[in-house]
Amino acid sequence: MRIANENGVNLERPKGNEEPKSKYYIVTEGDNTEIQYFCGVRDNAEELNIKPLIEIVPVENDEEEKGQSHPKRKLDNFNKSLTEGKFTYIENFDKVIFIIDRDPQNLKEKQLNEFINNCKKDKYFVYLSNPTFEIFLIMHSDKIFDIDRKEMLENRREKRRSRRFLEIKLSEIFGCNKKNIDFEKFKLNIKKAIKNEKNFCEDLEKLKSELGSNVGQLLDSIIEE
Repeated sequence: MRIANENGVNLERPKGNEEPKSKYYIVTEGDNTEIQYFCGVRDNAEELNIKPLIEIVPVENDEEEKGQSHPKRKLDNFNKSLTEGKFTYIENFDKVIFIIDRDPQNLKEKQLNEFINNCKKDKYFVYLSNPTFEIFLIMHSDKIFDIDRKEMLENRREKRRSRRFLEIKLSEIFGCNKKNIDFEKFKLNIKKAIKNEKNFCEDLEKLKSELGSNVGQLLDSIIEE
């Protein structure tokens, strides 16, 4: 694995009296939508009022890992990268955060439970969106309350358009698609997304079957009041 769009990310720890930053390694299931979003958070940290002693470090697959999106593979690959010394990680100071989708078509409940348990053993954190990360993106607009919740949870694929329901709604509301989300369209509404998320399920255990996300809780924890 590698740092996504490195853009001046420095994994070296400061020397002398300078206070070190806690590195938040963001490991996402997908290499498009989620990576773009958290690279946007990282690149706009000051404007978004991210706590100054937190450094957001989005992590993506390297070339030999392309197409490996299953959470188990992501976990294995990240741990392998740690063993190989690609990242500097201090337990109980830095955080490893996995951003994944419930997406029952691709991730069985048994697999999800095993993944969450393995993350707990490694003291990693899991943030889950049900059915997919697009639900959290749509929460950046109050228009989410006009959309049928059953349809959002089912997230059916439209045969003629070969896209799922939430991706279509994302395009209708924000004029973008999951491969190019244009972070500027979401940046000013992050606090709205955090607020709107509270109207849906945020509990990790319940998110296995209920509509919602807890990504907003992550953002709320890193943004200064």
